[in-house]
Amino acid sequence: MLANYKESLKNIGLTDKEANVYLTLLELASATADQVSKIAHLNRSTVYVKLESLMQAGLVSTYKKGKKTFFRAEAPSNLERIHERKQKSLLAQKLEIETFIPELMKSFVSHDADLPVVRLFEGKEGLATMRNSILETDISELLLVTNYNVMTEIFSPKELKTFTSKREELRILSRIIYYLAEGDDFKPYKYQNLRRITNEKTLLGADVYVYGNSVSFAAVEDKITGVTIENASIAASMRTLFEQTWQKLS
Repeated sequence: MLANYKESLKNIGLTDKEANVYLTLLELASATADQVSKIAHLNRSTVYVKLESLMQAGLVSTYKKGKKTFFRAEAPSNLERIHERKQKSLLAQKLEIETFIPELMKSFVSHDADLPVVRLFEGKEGLATMRNSILETDISELLLVTNYNVMTEIFSPKELKTFTSKREELRILSRIIYYLAEGDDFKPYKYQNLRRITNEKTLLGADVYVYGNSVSFAAVEDKITGVTIENASIAASMRTLFEQTWQKLS
């Protein structure tokens, strides 16, 4: 039963084998390295290495009984300290990243001319990168056609709100044509105008973002895929189609 907590232990910073050894000791109360090795299905040398790291973390202690060395798990409440240490480490990493991102961005921007006209993004994280890159461009307005029901299957309400909050912070105007199967119409956020589609069939089959000289598409039917096309003529054409639909919904 304790094995069910292995993933939780890994999430707070323990490795898979450290979690395995610690949970084994919790079940045995105390044991020799050989006993842990047999029950945890790990070789003896690996068990010793993991016991050492767990002792350094304050999660395992050792004692002698006759000629044998025994190990015992310390109270799980000590895991809170491990979690706090991980949080501090993550904060330090975040601060470090914030110091060098500006310099890396200079190099990234300087190579803009060499970027391909079409960029492909895959998976949820790729789609998040595509959406965030929209807000990193120098634009004053974003036009969006979206199936909100589908987007909520990919992103949590918090993730969607984070995108909106950043857009508000940058004072980017947005006009959104959205489909929502059920419920009341949305109330617009700051710098935002909304118009609702009542027939899902009128959508294009993918979310469409039109901004500056670019158009981005987010398709999720078979697999999550994002495509950004940087072309002034294509952006102008999609903007015209958007405007025509916008007017029909007024």
